[in-house]
Amino acid sequence: MSNRPLYHFTPKKGWINDPNGCVFADGVYHIFFQYYPDEPIWGPMYWGHAQSRDLLTWDEKETALCPDRLGYIFSGSAVIDTENLSGFGGKKPRMIAMYTSHNPVTGEQQQSIAYSTDYIHFTKYENNPVIPNVLGTDGYRPDCRDPKMFPDKVRGGYSAVLSGGDRILFYHTDDFIHWEKSGEFAPEKKIIDGIYECPDLVRFDTPDGEKYVLIDSVTMENSENLPFGVIKGHPMQYFVGSWDGYSFTAEEGENEVLIPDWGTDNYAMVSFAGVDKPLFIGWAENWGYVKTTPCRDYRGKMTAPRYADLVKTDNGYRLKFTPAAEFCKKSYDLKVGETVTVENGGQPAFTLTVGEKYIHLDRKISPIAQKTDLLAQDEAYTIMHAKREKCGDCHIDMYFDRGIVEIFADDGFEVMTVSTDVFE
Repeated sequence: MSNRPLYHFTPKKGWINDPNGCVFADGVYHIFFQYYPDEPIWGPMYWGHAQSRDLLTWDEKETALCPDRLGYIFSGSAVIDTENLSGFGGKKPRMIAMYTSHNPVTGEQQQSIAYSTDYIHFTKYENNPVIPNVLGTDGYRPDCRDPKMFPDKVRGGYSAVLSGGDRILFYHTDDFIHWEKSGEFAPEKKIIDGIYECPDLVRFDTPDGEKYVLIDSVTMENSENLPFGVIKGHPMQYFVGSWDGYSFTAEEGENEVLIPDWGTDNYAMVSFAGVDKPLFIGWAENWGYVKTTPCRDYRGKMTAPRYADLVKTDNGYRLKFTPAAEFCKKSYDLKVGETVTVENGGQPAFTLTVGEKYIHLDRKISPIAQKTDLLAQDEAYTIMHAKREKCGDCHIDMYFDRGIVEIFADDGFEVMTVSTDVFE
């Protein structure tokens, strides 16, 4: 029997990683994604494409963007140009995709755009790139990628948040073609240090007025001295603060690390454009070992989409997540100190223990740990700790799919995405 997930998107064949261009339009949820169609290994990157109407079943479409004279098609975003700011418009508003053009020879990374009239086929802008790279004394600035566009409620037009290596860059446009840099953000205290990839800036309404959450995924060169519970190598983090139309100012997250998912298997999580409530999806794998997991004709899966609220707690503002669509749910009510052994697909998946301050998960008993040598050898990839926002007894909802479990504890303040098996 195949153990391909039923409710988590996987490609028919080939390799996928970061979700890109997540957008809702005309009753359809679109996800684009980093894609290598020829083999289940990372290779020259394309944009793949899938659609859903219910966030549970996905229909894979033809490849949306292919490598060109500027290089591979790296991560980016998409929006619907309802006001025809781009001038590409017709009767139907155009979908505008913004992505990183990556030159595999020089390492140069520039930002390009494309547009679509039917939200499936794209035409690349003839004068790409729209944000060229800056040539420094040591060559092109590295790690300048992953543009995430959003409508700017302060200045009008659109802004984009962009990875700038050890900092986040902000750009603004009134037409999607001409972009100007407006600001930068680098955490004053880099608790998690590295390359800040796949950033996203999301607006929330709160009792204290509007606030913004800046999320990024970090590729770390050095994983020593990480705060307890933060996964090795490739964690995600977020900051809570304000946006003035030019740059982001952090109010929370610089002195205490804030983690949107404490599991090992959620990276590059980004929000959908065009939705009424913040909705996120991530890549349900881990760069530390994904290339070594056994597979057949495909490798890579997405998380199930989840809604987010920004909630004021005793500790400050924190993200709280809720599954966007329910599937195969099982609930647990555990007291502090209590341990439960969880099965997935009739096989032991992990043990979970509730502590006063942390929820502890150990998946050494899972098939993925048994079948992947790196996981069997490195506890950093098998043992997880989620910091609790509440005390005392813990209510936990788990959502099961073939090879993956998503855990929402304490009303969704602690989330852990955990792969439990491989496709072979």
